Amino acid sequence: MDRARSVAELLDARAEVVPFHGRSAELAELAEWKNAPHPLAALLVHGPAGSGKTRLVEQVRKDWDDDGKKLLVIDDADRWTWPDLFKELQSSIRGGAHRVLLTSRTTGWWWSSTRQRVADFDYVVTDRPLSPALDNRKRSFMLACKAFAKALSTEPPTQEPPAIADETVLDLHMAALTAVHGDPLDVNRTQLVRQLKARDTGTPQRKLAEDYLAVAPTEENPDLLVHAATRWPQLKPKVDELFTRKGKELVDEVDISTLRALAGIAGLPALEQVARRVFADENFALDALPSMITKRLLDHTLKHSEDLLEQAEMWGNLSARTAIAGLREEAADASYEEVDAYRKLAEQDPENRALLADALGDLSLRLIALERNDEVLKTSEEAIELWKRIAEEDPETLPQLAAAMEQISYRYAALGMPDEAVDAISRAAVMFQGLAEMYPALFRVDFARVASALARRLFTVGRKEEAADAVELSLAHWREATHTDPRYEPELARNLALAGRILADFGRPETAAEAVAEAIEVFRRLAPANPEFTRELADAVMRHSQLLDETGHISEAPLVAEEAVVLWRELATDAEGRAGLATALHNVVLVTRNYDVEIAAATECMELLKELAAEDTVRYQVNYARAIAQHTELLLIGERDDEADAQTARLLEICKTLPQQLIGVYGPSLAGSLHTLGRALSELEHHDQAIAVAEQVIEIWRSLRHRNPAAHIGAVHQLALNLRGAERFEASREAAHFAIVLWHMTKPREELHKTASYGDVLAVYARLCAETRYELENALALAHQAVQIMRGLKNEALKLELAVESLNTVVEAFDDREEAKKRLEALVSSSSAANA
Repeated sequence: MDRARSVAELLDARAEVVPFHGRSAELAELAEWKNAPHPLAALLVHGPAGSGKTRLVEQVRKDWDDDGKKLLVIDDADRWTWPDLFKELQSSIRGGAHRVLLTSRTTGWWWSSTRQRVADFDYVVTDRPLSPALDNRKRSFMLACKAFAKALSTEPPTQEPPAIADETVLDLHMAALTAVHGDPLDVNRTQLVRQLKARDTGTPQRKLAEDYLAVAPTEENPDLLVHAATRWPQLKPKVDELFTRKGKELVDEVDISTLRALAGIAGLPALEQVARRVFADENFALDALPSMITKRLLDHTLKHSEDLLEQAEMWGNLSARTAIAGLREEAADASYEEVDAYRKLAEQDPENRALLADALGDLSLRLIALERNDEVLKTSEEAIELWKRIAEEDPETLPQLAAAMEQISYRYAALGMPDEAVDAISRAAVMFQGLAEMYPALFRVDFARVASALARRLFTVGRKEEAADAVELSLAHWREATHTDPRYEPELARNLALAGRILADFGRPETAAEAVAEAIEVFRRLAPANPEFTRELADAVMRHSQLLDETGHISEAPLVAEEAVVLWRELATDAEGRAGLATALHNVVLVTRNYDVEIAAATECMELLKELAAEDTVRYQVNYARAIAQHTELLLIGERDDEADAQTARLLEICKTLPQQLIGVYGPSLAGSLHTLGRALSELEHHDQAIAVAEQVIEIWRSLRHRNPAAHIGAVHQLALNLRGAERFEASREAAHFAIVLWHMTKPREELHKTASYGDVLAVYARLCAETRYELENALALAHQAVQIMRGLKNEALKLELAVESLNTVVEAFDDREEAKKRLEALVSSSSAANA
């Protein structure tokens, strides 16, 4: 004879003893959510313990029709740490999940942190509270009575459901089971739970176990105790006593959701014990828990202390912790409060203005994370003005002003204001240079660092000679610092390697190669004493191979590149080392002119990154896509066309699933790899694939057009060329025309006449008009304009030649060529008169 099922088994939601019923409105909303037009969507269903969240999402999972929108369910999401949840989301991206359905008892800051981070994956994130009780409770009660009676082989009772304050679905089921057992229903909640506990022979789960503990607190299960205390107030003194006595030890034993719940209910002594352990453990840094505890401690300070300085410092702590936890909005709010507190302190005593200026600098960082650009500039500039006034009164604060100028230059650069960035970093460099001359031991290193930053900023605005001089000045000071103090040797080597990259970009590859060679020499000296320098040595050796290739030492470059591979193989014991090996293999392909070596290196590189992307999609998926692009290009060269076509299709599928977060960070490099592959496909007459790749490049640059509008236009231009290669002339002409329109929207006319890329697309469009016999008179004028633009520019002989060819093609397309020549002469005459 079968054993009678226990109370715990009958009430376990996973057993589904009571049939799923009701929730029609919720199911309808979830169906709308599934069918919404957003490609990616995440929804949190939240409600108190026992409200039926698990049964609801399980029903959704059962009914889910996978019509191209896969579902990932994360039950009890509030019990997950962010790193674990992050890994699950990565898996969902790899698996193609388009809908993520989460459940939790609570929301609050853990959810705000999760919501803002999940949104970075391009998910539209929403949440929905779930009513704890069903609408037709009488019907639900009777249905539960029948289900339990059937399970216990007895007759169902017929009485009405009892009145239960703050009732949940599980509370009603508990009452139904009590009625089936024949126990009294006219009792309070505590007595109801005691009756069930007395009959139970099973192992209760979650809410039922918490309720049992509440009515008979005989054991100290901290997880159950804390969660039970959130609903049973009589348990809070026991929670406080336990965590005041053993809080630091228990932190490592209990669940993360327990600590989050504790942050909301614990008294101050217990909270302080837990805080000491949590704040010191970096494993909690990314979680909302430190922020939640800090906010409770801050609330206590605000209530019991009028010390403005203490309040300001705590607001600053809260801002920093919330920012690390992904609570960007909350971090900005806390930072504003910190600034307000320091304003009051500065009004009381001008000595506090420096603290206010620092707080304003922190606030600008918080605002950058929220892309509130106008506020960023306003806040940063206020900090600068404040430091200027302070420095005028106290010259000893000049280093802080210089540091503030350096920081605002980074803000300007991040906001796409290159000229302002150069001006700010130039001022910072001048200040640090003066300080370095007066106090070399204190400020030489600061000047060396800022001079390097100045070089990068100067290069972005085309002042290459000045930038190269700044690099040389930076290196000179790093050498002096190292001569005075050998501890700076690693920094010298790093800056020599960095200078190698910068000087090569400035068109000085020979000088760059010398700098990197010097860096390698220093790293070789350092590596035996500290293996960590082997990574930097391997990077420098790899960069040296590229510079050797650029300076014509084509026989030496492959050997040096192979040395970098050997070094990275020794380091490939972790993900970072394997990623470095993949980069070194990629570099072998770039500097080697041996197909067999190239294809072998590209294959190994691609396989390595495939494994890494499977482990960490966010960090390595884009590099994996770039490796596929490189490998596919080599397949084309090797005439392995079928493999190349299949791999191109796979590459495009990966690109379409990349979150905007990754595109925002890695989009330019990915677009460059795709652009190169697209041109190769077009040249080898894989036209459909070439067009698809070009369209993908356009999608990437469209999302980044505010950052680099010229690249977006260039991608449209390339699509026009690919379409022309496929002999889809009208579509090609339309794409070229769109590129022209985009140029007109981007730059004023006088600047366009000095832009080679604009002249190039005019020539392409004019040629396409000729080939399709479309608006030939306009095409003639545009081709002539293209020639005029190219003639006015230096070092554009090839583009000028192509523009002239386009002009001749347009002339030949006219039925009456003599008439066309006359029109062209009129255009030339008109242009000459305008120039005169």
